[in-house]
Amino acid sequence: MADDKTKIIKANYRLQQKVGAGPLDPRAVLKSQQAMDNNTLDFGPVGLTILKKIEDVINIAKSPEANSKDIKASLTTPVMELKAHAALFHYSLISMLANVMLNFLEAIKDVDDDVIDIVRAHHDTLHMIIVRQIRGGGGDSGRLLVEELQQACDRYYQKKFSK
Repeated sequence: MADDKTKIIKANYRLQQKVGAGPLDPRAVLKSQQAMDNNTLDFGPVGLTILKKIEDVINIAKSPEANSKDIKASLTTPVMELKAHAALFHYSLISMLANVMLNFLEAIKDVDDDVIDIVRAHHDTLHMIIVRQIRGGGGDSGRLLVEELQQACDRYYQKKFSK
């Protein structure tokens, strides 16, 4: 039962009317999966363009008039783009690292110098992965990179939230 603060919004079924309901055609699903699996487009230019956005935000964050909440939002968007696009281009290591960074950005309240240092290290790592064209998960080295980034985030949490 809804209380006075709960607002109930009726669903809009316009999208369902446009696309229909029920299971997807297995052939369409297979064709889509094959297109993703056989994707040979070069992620380099796309990835470097997204990394440039992150670098620009890092530079803005260093200025005295930078707003922490705006910086956080401006960092979150390109990190989400990396997470989504990298896996499509067979750069799952970038997608995994971006996922760790996205969780970190969502968990923090303010962007301080320590956050910028972590984001800078993340940026530099992703840049190296793109330039060296390290596809897939990166093997043991990739796993270690993900663990190191997570540990850096964990150290930040301990430093900021255990006082």
